[in-house]
Amino acid sequence: MIGPILLASSNALEHVAPHTLFRVGSLTINNHLFMAGVASVLMLAVFLVVFRSPQIVPSGVQNFFEAICVYFRDEVARPVLHEHTDRFMPFIWTMFFFILFSNLLGMIPLGSLLYLTIGLPLGLAGLKEFYGTPTANIYVTGALAAFTFVMIHVSGILNNIAHRRAAGSPLLSAAIVGFFLYWYKMVPHIGGVLGVVLFVPLFFLEFFGLFVKSVALAIRLFANMVAGHIVLAMLLLFVTMVSSMLGRVLVGSVSAVGAVAISCLELFVAFLQAYIFTFLATLFIGMAVHQEH
Repeated sequence: MIGPILLASSNALEHVAPHTLFRVGSLTINNHLFMAGVASVLMLAVFLVVFRSPQIVPSGVQNFFEAICVYFRDEVARPVLHEHTDRFMPFIWTMFFFILFSNLLGMIPLGSLLYLTIGLPLGLAGLKEFYGTPTANIYVTGALAAFTFVMIHVSGILNNIAHRRAAGSPLLSAAIVGFFLYWYKMVPHIGGVLGVVLFVPLFFLEFFGLFVKSVALAIRLFANMVAGHIVLAMLLLFVTMVSSMLGRVLVGSVSAVGAVAISCLELFVAFLQAYIFTFLATLFIGMAVHQEH
């Protein structure tokens, strides 16, 4: 009986599409934006609870989170950021855990669980509009990628300004020279007249390349999160396409096994995509602050 209720709309895209909840002036709040807020609050609450009493030798959940943080610091960030590692760790940790919490929240069938526990179909109907995967919205992943894009260039510019200040330049002079020096160093150096002629085309090519990299971050995360949910919905929709009881039992059994397998794969993808997004963001920041390499 749960299948027909879950798939009453017979639309595999309904549970990944954004649903408008309310408006505040010209700002539209949909379920993905709402769940992004829930992920943020939940992430803060979990870390406040887990690390309220830090231990020298952590155990349990604290050990799990600390192992992830140490791995990102020592194995991901330090090899590319070197002496700048500690300065960027808050950004790197926050980015990873926010994406991870957003990915995992979308895998919890909260409406279905309420139906099973309290037996109210209205529980599902009332929650499905509020629930969703934040990272299954291109605007959410686009905002994360845009923030990363700004972080990359601001970090590179500030690093050049800091070098000029360390060399004894006044603040205003260091800011102006450091700003233009960052964009100049971004272009591969070619000697002679050819380097002068190709400087502008190479500059726009390099800048466009960085822009494309950020766009790819957004599309990769969005596509992977949407694809898993659509595959799960399609597997369950197969049950409603069979009219006979025997057929529904057979198809339902196969669909249930397939749904479990896809759910396990999607759980792995939730961690993997959070890691890939954060790893590439760290790599791009490292390239900006260490332009000499």
